[in-house]
Amino acid sequence: MKIGSRLKKLADFIALFILSFLIALVFHFDSFKTISTSLDSILPQSEQKELLKKFNEFQSIKKIFLYVKGLNKESLESIKALEKKFVSIDGVSLEKLQTNEALQEYKNSYLFYRQNIDPTKINVLDISEELSQLKSNLLSSDFSYFINPYDPLNLTEKESVSHNFSIKNNHLIVKELGYLSIFTLDSSINSLLQYEEIYTSIQKNIPNAEHIKVFSPIFYFVENSLIIKDDVNRIIILSTIILLLLYIFILKNIKLLINTLSTLASSVLLALFISSFIFEELSVFVLVFGISISTVAIDYMFHHYVHQYYEIRKPFNKEVLFGLLTTVGAFFIISFIDFELIKQLCYFTIISLLFSYIQFAFLYPKIGFTYIELDSSFFKSFPRLRPWFIMAVSLILIMFSLNTIEFDSNLKHLDVENKKLNTLQEFFNTHLTSQNNTPFLIKAASIENLILYSKQLKKEFPNAYTPLATLITSKEYLEKKEHLDALNLKKIKKKLQEESLAFGFKQNFFDHAYGYEVKEPIYTLDALQTLGFEVLLYKDQFISYVNLPKEEAEALKKYEFIENLSIKEMFEKTLLSMKNDLLLYGGITVVFILFMMLLNSRKNLLTCLAFIVFPFSLIVSLSFLTAFNILHLFMLFIILAISIDFGIYSSSENKNANTNKAIYYSLLSTFAGFGVLVFSEINALYSIGIVASTGIVAIAFLLTFLKGPSYDA
Repeated sequence: MKIGSRLKKLADFIALFILSFLIALVFHFDSFKTISTSLDSILPQSEQKELLKKFNEFQSIKKIFLYVKGLNKESLESIKALEKKFVSIDGVSLEKLQTNEALQEYKNSYLFYRQNIDPTKINVLDISEELSQLKSNLLSSDFSYFINPYDPLNLTEKESVSHNFSIKNNHLIVKELGYLSIFTLDSSINSLLQYEEIYTSIQKNIPNAEHIKVFSPIFYFVENSLIIKDDVNRIIILSTIILLLLYIFILKNIKLLINTLSTLASSVLLALFISSFIFEELSVFVLVFGISISTVAIDYMFHHYVHQYYEIRKPFNKEVLFGLLTTVGAFFIISFIDFELIKQLCYFTIISLLFSYIQFAFLYPKIGFTYIELDSSFFKSFPRLRPWFIMAVSLILIMFSLNTIEFDSNLKHLDVENKKLNTLQEFFNTHLTSQNNTPFLIKAASIENLILYSKQLKKEFPNAYTPLATLITSKEYLEKKEHLDALNLKKIKKKLQEESLAFGFKQNFFDHAYGYEVKEPIYTLDALQTLGFEVLLYKDQFISYVNLPKEEAEALKKYEFIENLSIKEMFEKTLLSMKNDLLLYGGITVVFILFMMLLNSRKNLLTCLAFIVFPFSLIVSLSFLTAFNILHLFMLFIILAISIDFGIYSSSENKNANTNKAIYYSLLSTFAGFGVLVFSEINALYSIGIVASTGIVAIAFLLTFLKGPSYDA
């Protein structure tokens, strides 16, 4: 008997054992490693997303810029001291003021292929006069007079260089402002963890002074991740505390409380465990949403508990099963939308709700819990409104709201707005470049075409930064060689060497002048890397980058070889298309909800329908205050799926005072779970929270003021 009694006591907390097993499982498989704070994890799977990831491998975005205001001795000493600290960090190196010798040799060898020769200069060329001028300049110059050994007669057109920095005291400076240092990260540094280590080390070494500025594109990865983590942790802690206090107040049954909390926690962990195998990355937003949606599952427990199913060990409740099928069905339909975040939210929720329901409906009656009565007089103290009145008000609200709805397709608006880094980036963009350029990715089937496309862009946008445009293509080589042969540069070189002796120049002084007998260039990825150019192989294409005028983004769409790396531009079309998909599948969800309503509440359609139309009207009324994004629309249909559950319960023929209690307790729990999201500083979570809160307020209003069926207790 004692052993049987002990086993019975252990069985009373079986949900706690299930939770312990899942905790061990999650940690064993390290399911948390798939949770990501990056915006990439919520983007739709597409070639653009893959290209964006590939672009993040370029060294050009792994730069760290250090600026110290002022051009005095103190500023120079300050920046040099900081340089020593920065380079002591593993993976960080200072870009030296030196030229790439391989690139310089290339430019010299192919000088006359890269730059045009002015034919009018050749026609009027007087070598004796030019040599006389060169000699005069050399003799009269106070300093060493530079003569280009490859083009001493200046026959080529000069390359225009436009930048806002120069050299002072053998150090890079931003013109008229202050000293500048540029650091590069090792190519092996690609993970967020490595970025965080470097970021932390840099922040420790930066004095809190306004005259010192440090910026790197990788700071966005780190700071946004930290902001999201802090916000998510705050929301989870706040939600947990509120829910815990709420459940303690409502349940007043320690055994049921422990099992309930264990069930909700285990449902979240199981959903995380399974989702980690389905998705390569799981957005941290999904985890927060999962905790909030678990409060919907508490509904299944309350209805069994207050109707004393657990005490008398009665089988599962039919209305609760219908509620579960409606909610899960809605998430299943919406999961067909091709948007990674929505898929993650739907899969996570379906797993979590099903697992919670199985425990609440089938396991808890086996355990058995004694029901503790609570005062329910509050629920009957308000006057009631007829369903037709609620429907009329709702339709008027919908009619006015639909005319004001705007769709916000900018996915960036779901991310963190890092004003501090935005200001720093604007500072360096403004002072380091002469033009407001933004990076674009270019792709081609061959390196030759990649160079050709770069030249095409450089021709149209002369001030753009197009690194590969300095190289020559095979076609250019052949055309230029023929042209150079026609100009007879060999004759010019021979005459220059002969006449230079008479002016006192050394015999070999002009040996390098006007030589163009070089082989046709052959480019490989390794050769380009040696020259200092960044080109990567992506599938069967070669990719690189250019910095083009930001204001020309619309005009650049005509080039098929250009990909706009702006998240807003890259995914705007996808989101607009996705909006249509969401409306389509959302419409199917509404039809499904109506079908479930007809199946369960034929005699009280108007009452039940009010639980769809009124929450919908209040949510679309938010369009008076804000534009709707993809998560507003997603949550709209989810709230309708949750709302109809309460409609089914409220219009049930088996409804009694205990049903009212269960509904109110469930609603309080759901509001506590989702309501805290409105305190989030992340727009993605705030969007979910504001729609959920509005919908729950609408449901609470209906539960309090809507006149139910004639048999309503």
